[in-house]
Amino acid sequence: MTYDSFQLREIFHLEFLRRLGMKLPARTFALKGGANMRFFFGSPRFSEDIDLDVVHVEVSALKEVVMKILETRAFQNELKPFGIERLALPEMAKAKQTETTQRFKVHLLTGAGEDLFSKIEFSRRGFKGRARPEFVSETVLRGYGMSPLIVPHYDLASAILQKIEALATRSETQARDIFDLHALSTLGHGKDVSPLLPASRIETARERLFEVGYRQYLDTVVAYLNPEDRAIRASPEIWDETRLRVARFLEEVEKKHA
Repeated sequence: MTYDSFQLREIFHLEFLRRLGMKLPARTFALKGGANMRFFFGSPRFSEDIDLDVVHVEVSALKEVVMKILETRAFQNELKPFGIERLALPEMAKAKQTETTQRFKVHLLTGAGEDLFSKIEFSRRGFKGRARPEFVSETVLRGYGMSPLIVPHYDLASAILQKIEALATRSETQARDIFDLHALSTLGHGKDVSPLLPASRIETARERLFEVGYRQYLDTVVAYLNPEDRAIRASPEIWDETRLRVARFLEEVEKKHA
């Protein structure tokens, strides 16, 4: 079977997380961001990178664990049946490895001659919400013929909280935060997160909803969907409706807060 560039990155992410779970206790890390959205909350949006929070693991120890996973011949061999021939490993002399952030930039070199970039980033600022180990969606794994996989990740209320925070505080408002928040809002309620956010933060998030234009939505969201979902979600009307529904959800959160 042939996989596209987004699927190949996702295969790499899943198999890396499988190995990471064998090396680190589940209580020490949590998956967040777009990969959390897709693997646990049914998001159709693919991610080029994976982001995690990590606690109680020294910088040098985490660096060693990650590099051993990436360098291991057995790990790289597991990727070959999917079309990833080898990995170009991070240049650790240039990689960010601090007490707040650890970043690993990897290139997936495919049998078709592609060079696919992906980044694994760990934040060391503590957990932001509730994290727990759960099975990755069977729907995701079934598409690759993969065995069950358990990954520690942030729960629904925490994911909603993080997306509202991102929408309110990023230096530049991102369409993906709005898209993800819309997907999460169909699964949760304002009462789940309202006590955890200051009212001003919720209001700011709502005010920023309409700063993002249709072009950014096409470039940063629709382009990361499979062809079937692109056809359904690519219209300006769908983008307008997505923002309106998120606005209503944030109003619900504000009312619960009050």
